[in-house]
Amino acid sequence: MRYGVLAVCVLGVAVGCSSEEPGGPGGTGGAGATSAAGGNTATTGGSGGTPAVGGSGNQAATGGVGATGGVGATGGVGATGGVGATGGVGATGGSGGVGGTGVGGAAATGGTGGGPSQGCEAAAGCYDFEDGQIPAAMSFFPEYLRPEMATYVSVDATLGRSGTHSLKVVGTGFSQMLGLATPGPAFWGRVYLRSDTEIQDGHNTYVAATDADGDPNSNEQIRIGEHKCQLEVNRRSDDAERLSNGGEYACTGGVKLLADTWYCIEFFYDGPNSELRVFVDGAEIPELHVTDWGPYQYQLFKLGYEKYHGGNKTLWYDDVALGTSQIGCQ
Repeated sequence: MRYGVLAVCVLGVAVGCSSEEPGGPGGTGGAGATSAAGGNTATTGGSGGTPAVGGSGNQAATGGVGATGGVGATGGVGATGGVGATGGVGATGGSGGVGGTGVGGAAATGGTGGGPSQGCEAAAGCYDFEDGQIPAAMSFFPEYLRPEMATYVSVDATLGRSGTHSLKVVGTGFSQMLGLATPGPAFWGRVYLRSDTEIQDGHNTYVAATDADGDPNSNEQIRIGEHKCQLEVNRRSDDAERLSNGGEYACTGGVKLLADTWYCIEFFYDGPNSELRVFVDGAEIPELHVTDWGPYQYQLFKLGYEKYHGGNKTLWYDDVALGTSQIGCQ
């Protein structure tokens, strides 16, 4: 999902944002005195009298707008912080009367603005798949299966978490993963994940970080996935594992992921300091906090599906983001 950014031009500087021919007294400037919240009385031209710097008659020294610049109580943004269609300035770009009655404070389309959308807008290095393409920054692994990549990964235009598209991974083979370069050896990440099955007894991986290339059979890989019907983390080289139930090797307790449900999975990979942290829907899972796997120099992040002794699974990923600070769930 994408949203544009609307530039706001607030009148009230020495010469304003646009020029007009000198004119007589502004017919509507006097209404600035009736400001409901942010218009107030214009500083020197509330009556729309003689312009201070030769502007138009309806543009006082401060632009013909209220004492706070002709914007409403929230400074020209809508009730929830959104920027209005005219940036909160009166309809004629300097009429003290319009700004004074508070119309500028809640401009025509500002009410729904404010904070980030429910997609990628808040994160750098984020992928929402809304253009229908697998990003060029993502490479398929293992390399020997790249000619068959379309069999395993595609953009699904029928299902999205924040929009209408997501990355679909058909997990029928041993490994079908997409790799992204990490922002550094220590990085934060977030994916929204959905599965066609509930979490399985068998061992499978959703995401991983590696200190070299994306070959699933070599290099060190620290993996987040499922085992014993719960979320777990695992190290490839020696098969070290942490279960989210605290260690009981059984399908009891732990973090369960249900079928056909979007989950926000966050992770912090700190290779140099041997640390891994995992969060689900904004809550950290303390049983999956690792402080002694490393040190590593992570270079590649992978997402998809890797099956060791589990069943087939179709997964959807959306709003995939990597960064150097925590990104959060929206």
